[in-house]
Amino acid sequence: MLAHHLTSTVLAAGSKSSGGNGYGTLVLLGIVVLVFVVFTRSQRAKQRRMVEQRSAISVGVEVVTTAGLLAQVVDMDDETVTLEIAPGVHSKFLRQAVVRVVEPPGPEEPEPATDDTAGDGSTTAETP
Repeated sequence: MLAHHLTSTVLAAGSKSSGGNGYGTLVLLGIVVLVFVVFTRSQRAKQRRMVEQRSAISVGVEVVTTAGLLAQVVDMDDETVTLEIAPGVHSKFLRQAVVRVVEPPGPEEPEPATDDTAGDGSTTAETP
């Protein structure tokens, strides 16, 4: 429907040109085609990422559902996953309800050392 509206707008704009050679219509049509191609590619990439995320689901990982629920996978089959939403509370969801797998946090970086040369518990920052 949107493509039909855009096409009719492009054609109407082209017919209003006063004796032009049609380059304006071709440019507008090219822009419409470019927008359509970019939109289609982004949708395919999004679908590909969703499929990859769903294939990463395995027992023991933490996931996020479409409703924003954080839970741990305790069992799964081809169509459903059983999630532990609280200790001892299991719920069964369709695999499509899982949006993504939560990545475990990486190793924490140690805090920068502080200089406690005054001996009174206060810290001083070194200045160059």
